[in-house]
Amino acid sequence: MTFSRKEQLTNLEKESIYDLLIIGGGVVGSASLAMASSDGLNSILLEKNDFASGASSRSTKLLHGGIRYLPQLQFGLVRESLQEQKILGNLLGKLYKPLQLLAPIYKNDGFADMPKIFQNNFFAPKAFKLGLVLYDLLGTRKRGRKHKNISVDETAKLFPLLKRKNLKKSFIFGDAQTDDAKLVMTLLRNAVEEHKATAINYIEIVDIFKNKNIYEVEYIDKISLKTYKLRVKKIIAATGVHDLPGNYKKKSSKMKYSGGAHLILKGDPLKLQKNAVLLPKTEDERIMFAIPWLGNTIIGTTDTKTFSGTLDRPFADSNDKDYLVRHVKKYFEIDELTYISSWSGVRALLDSSSNSTKSISRGHFVNLIETGFVQIAGGKLTGFRLISQEALQKVFNKKFDLKKLKFVEDILNLSDIYNEDQFNFTVKHYCVAKPTDYLLRRTHISWFNNNGALKSLKRITSKYYSNTEYEESYKELEEEGLIS
Repeated sequence: MTFSRKEQLTNLEKESIYDLLIIGGGVVGSASLAMASSDGLNSILLEKNDFASGASSRSTKLLHGGIRYLPQLQFGLVRESLQEQKILGNLLGKLYKPLQLLAPIYKNDGFADMPKIFQNNFFAPKAFKLGLVLYDLLGTRKRGRKHKNISVDETAKLFPLLKRKNLKKSFIFGDAQTDDAKLVMTLLRNAVEEHKATAINYIEIVDIFKNKNIYEVEYIDKISLKTYKLRVKKIIAATGVHDLPGNYKKKSSKMKYSGGAHLILKGDPLKLQKNAVLLPKTEDERIMFAIPWLGNTIIGTTDTKTFSGTLDRPFADSNDKDYLVRHVKKYFEIDELTYISSWSGVRALLDSSSNSTKSISRGHFVNLIETGFVQIAGGKLTGFRLISQEALQKVFNKKFDLKKLKFVEDILNLSDIYNEDQFNFTVKHYCVAKPTDYLLRRTHISWFNNNGALKSLKRITSKYYSNTEYEESYKELEEEGLIS
């Protein structure tokens, strides 16, 4: 069985009842499907838009340990993330990429997440050093992976455009990055082609009814516009920022939202030389990153209570972009900063009395809706496996784990230049239903080219789609802020 939408719909028609329905095709839902199906459960995942079209393609691409959470005394979250890095390094293959980060300490600047008492010029370097020692201890890191102190001159050699004025000292420490959307697609392909699961995009669940021990699920195919029903025994809703459907909406988890905008710079204009920089302090007391990514550079992220666009399609507005550019110029000797594209994501955070999204825990939460039905949200990208595992164990009395992923090379080898054979391959093995599925999430073609790669969109739609689908895809790229 291939992971094509056509074949997945055919497979859906054959099944009378499923052991498990997963609502939501982000990284947590996809990992849940991979683990459940590899354990022999007859499982299906339904996503109302495209897979990974929410926060799971809009992250900063870091599988980080969460050093910023140490000053918030979230030692458990940091330790869990650092230990998880080791496990993911073995499971994800080349989708896991080690990354070196520089943490520069400037006079009269400090480090945004540290308590005020440690922000002064005397304490800041010592406090950050102590934090990195703790980081290494919590991660049980060996000598080659432990942090290093580097001088101002050494910093200048590694990062020639980083400002030297008022730079007191720097530290280098290790974390990791991934390609979030391609990770989701690999998890799904493993579940479908290796373990016979079913996963379909553009299926919106309208309502859920419980009849004794069986859930009857009503859904609409957003492409054919036909309505169907499905019967399942258990449900995991990995719905991110979205409420539960229909009758269950009132039982949804209470969440706050945090917007996170990013820019993509062409090439390496900041001369990062394959290393990343943690920008220590923004004007609103946050941190930011400058990160090399696939030959280009990511700048991000903001952390705001408001965001532009919708929950399904947020975008970076002019204020977000100006904010990001302003802070790059604060730390780098660069007069002009041009970017080729931008994106914004919306994080789901556990609602609390705090008015600041910065201070709300990034830990995940599992809401037991009723026996056999859970909703999960929150958490960091690094913890996706553990979150999925916990959700599965809430509804099944079994142990679950993620197996080493296959097909990693296939998706990493997809070119960011349109190719007809490659497009057909993604339709067959990565459930491409619309042109933008391919341009935005199976590849980076629209992100890495000006104006959302409109020429590629025209070539695809002229051969495979109607003019109506071209117009819909154009609108999506426009709403993403990719078409000027």
